[in-house]
Amino acid sequence: MQVFFSIINSLCVVFGVLAFFILGFGKRQIFSFRILAVTLLIEILCSLVVILLSYHLFEKFPHLYRIFSPFLYLLGPSFYLFFRTLLYNETKFRKWDWLHALPFLLHTIELMPFYLSPVSEKLIEISKIDLSTMAQLVTAKEGFLVAIWHSKLKGLSIIIYSLLSFRIYFKFKKIAFDSVIENNKSILKFAYWFLIMIGISQIGVLLPVFFLIFHDFAPNSSMYALRFSNTIILSFLTGYFFFNPSILYGINFTNVGMGKIVKSLEEDLKLNEAKLRAYLVSETEMLVYVDKDFKIIQFNQLAEKLVLKKFMRQIKVGEDYRTYLHNSRESMFFVEFEKAISGQRCGYEIELSMNGHDIAKWVKIEFIPIANELNEIIGVNICSVNIQGRKALEQENKNYLKQLQDITWRESHLLRAPISNLLGITKLLNKPDSSISEAEKKDLLQIIEREATKLDVVIKNIVSSATSNNT
Repeated sequence: MQVFFSIINSLCVVFGVLAFFILGFGKRQIFSFRILAVTLLIEILCSLVVILLSYHLFEKFPHLYRIFSPFLYLLGPSFYLFFRTLLYNETKFRKWDWLHALPFLLHTIELMPFYLSPVSEKLIEISKIDLSTMAQLVTAKEGFLVAIWHSKLKGLSIIIYSLLSFRIYFKFKKIAFDSVIENNKSILKFAYWFLIMIGISQIGVLLPVFFLIFHDFAPNSSMYALRFSNTIILSFLTGYFFFNPSILYGINFTNVGMGKIVKSLEEDLKLNEAKLRAYLVSETEMLVYVDKDFKIIQFNQLAEKLVLKKFMRQIKVGEDYRTYLHNSRESMFFVEFEKAISGQRCGYEIELSMNGHDIAKWVKIEFIPIANELNEIIGVNICSVNIQGRKALEQENKNYLKQLQDITWRESHLLRAPISNLLGITKLLNKPDSSISEAEKKDLLQIIEREATKLDVVIKNIVSSATSNNT
């Protein structure tokens, strides 16, 4: 078994080194795959440790002993950061990402005295290695802490970051658009299988870590678990890159994941919040959102203000909206509410007095059905708008129309009569063969004067009526 692991590790290390340089320094690679290069480097270093231990090569290269120990603190963070930067389409580290490397830095610092110690001291420590029990994983002094604590912390770190990687992947799958998944199938397929391999590798880590935490038991099992985990991850990465070189050398993909999706959703959320704030502070629309059982879910500032003025009490979320209805309007309200619950937008106009003593004002009440993402009606938004100004304008228009009708009647009756009389007398006087006596002419002139006076009175009344209506 040891020979098999050694052969597999050796092959993976050779190809892994080549893949590391392509991933880390290739011009076409995106930021997340450069982080994956770090993961690959750590797995390569772990394999080298196994090879050096198996063939007692640390005795020939004592300066390499424990050099690789701090890098295991970076393995878990590299998993997580790869998935996060890939699925969020990030091109650089976040402000506090350096904290993920803090255990690595602290462990490196506490090992500095050992790194700077003479070769003779390192050879003494190497001579204590027992490959049959791997007791040095428990008893060896690694800086300020005994080795067992670093073994526990490294195992827990890998497990916790692996769980975070699973979480971020499934969160992405939950909210990603189908078009994004379809357009990036190859890259997301790799991410999926990489996550599966991480999960399989952690099965071999969980049990030994559990025993180390609670019983300090079987330290050699932890070493074999590490070899198992390392072999699974390194074999998968090198094998997948070998058979899918397009990913290794850089793949063109469009808008992978949550970076664009979250940004779009955040913009939509900000827009909806702005609209909601506009409704909540509206000075013209009273809004009360109730569920199907008339329970008040939300209301705006104007609703709170008007309810306090009319009912002398504060409107509260959870109250029954029906307690605010007037008996004379209940039947009309329930009819319109049932229409809204069935999905129909409806409403009515009514003249109301706020407290029974104020001048009644016209109000338009609308019932707007509210549906969930499954298009099921879950409530009704009751919107009350003061339309007194509109009603006053309508009444003014009615008055103008009545005035025009009155003028039309006067023109057709009061004006036409004297004008017709004057036209008749004028035709009579203009006849060339007319034999009208002086007395008759005098009577006709009196008639003309009388009809002109009537006409003047009618015109003055029309002007006076129009002026009074305008004021």
